Amino acid sequence: MASNRAASRYAKALLGLASERNELVRVESELHMISTLVDESRDFVLLLTSPVIQPDKKKAVLEAIFKEGLSDLTFRFINVLVAKGREALLPFIVKEALTQIRILKNIQAVEVKTATPLDEASKSNILAEIAKLHDGEVELTETVDADLLGGFILRLDDKQIDASIKRQLNTLRRKLTEHDYEPEF
Repeated sequence: MASNRAASRYAKALLGLASERNELVRVESELHMISTLVDESRDFVLLLTSPVIQPDKKKAVLEAIFKEGLSDLTFRFINVLVAKGREALLPFIVKEALTQIRILKNIQAVEVKTATPLDEASKSNILAEIAKLHDGEVELTETVDADLLGGFILRLDDKQIDASIKRQLNTLRRKLTEHDYEPEF
């Protein structure tokens, strides 16, 4: 919980400074790059979280990774995190900063999980329904999970609509096992 608050504060500070310097667009693209690195490289996350690796070694490795690809602002921000011993928060800070940027741009993140890939008609229907709820841009993320058997799970902010066959079967199984049904003659 405290790490979420710290990540939020660091993200807000980074975005505020980037906005002041008119570098928000560049910082956003760099945050997406770092987010991709975090998602794809377990070794990178282990480097950030390892208590065994000394801060000066972490700083050297991060410099080798980021020196050429990041703006001075973002690179210095990461160096401040290492200097303060908060480098383990970098994945959370990046995620929070991207969330704050979405809020600034009025972009609604929506996740749809289905048993099979959605066709274009279904995607447009989902986007049309969400457009009724949100006056702004919608960022749709689609995930395929064959365990759902059919239907979908839609996540929008802190709301979830579970219209999957798997949930319906589980509900039916629970109702049948909880009650003793006797046939009526």
